[in-house]
Amino acid sequence: MKALARLDSRSLAILVIGVAVALIGAWYFLWYKPALTRIADTQDEIQRLTVERNKGIAAKRRLPQLRARISELEREIQGFLAALPEEEKFYEVLDLLTKNAKETGVTLSTLTRSRSQSTIAEVRSIDVGLRMEAPFPELYAYLKRLEQLKRYSSISGVNLSLAEQNALNPRIGANLTVRFYVYRGPRGEGEQP
Repeated sequence: MKALARLDSRSLAILVIGVAVALIGAWYFLWYKPALTRIADTQDEIQRLTVERNKGIAAKRRLPQLRARISELEREIQGFLAALPEEEKFYEVLDLLTKNAKETGVTLSTLTRSRSQSTIAEVRSIDVGLRMEAPFPELYAYLKRLEQLKRYSSISGVNLSLAEQNALNPRIGANLTVRFYVYRGPRGEGEQP
């Protein structure tokens, strides 16, 4: 205190101003600037959470529609599985393929059978490779009949080649693979294959 009393008023004013500037600098760097950073971070977090909340509200509004769609798809899956035959009955497949070939005028030269991997649980698939020959209209009619088979099947590959050159209606050679599906899981009450 004695040292302060010996200072003249000008030196005292400079000392007070220096201490005030140091206190203001400490306040600015230790409290105000971090507070501004926390406020900006909090505002960013509020904006992000607002977007997330709006997405959640929109999803909540769509939830009944999604549940209805899921139920519809589950019914379709059950209908698909119920419609699949439980037994392979390859003789029926052979009969169906040869009968359609005869009716459309397609010549079947080779028919091979092999098991394939099904991506559907409890469903086994059988691939039938066909080698045939016919003019385009007959071949097209046969392929259309394959698409409309009563058994669930899919055509997984078609290779065409020209069997005759320089003909007005040339014969086309075709190799194709038809995949047939068989249900191997348990049947529920009242389900019919």
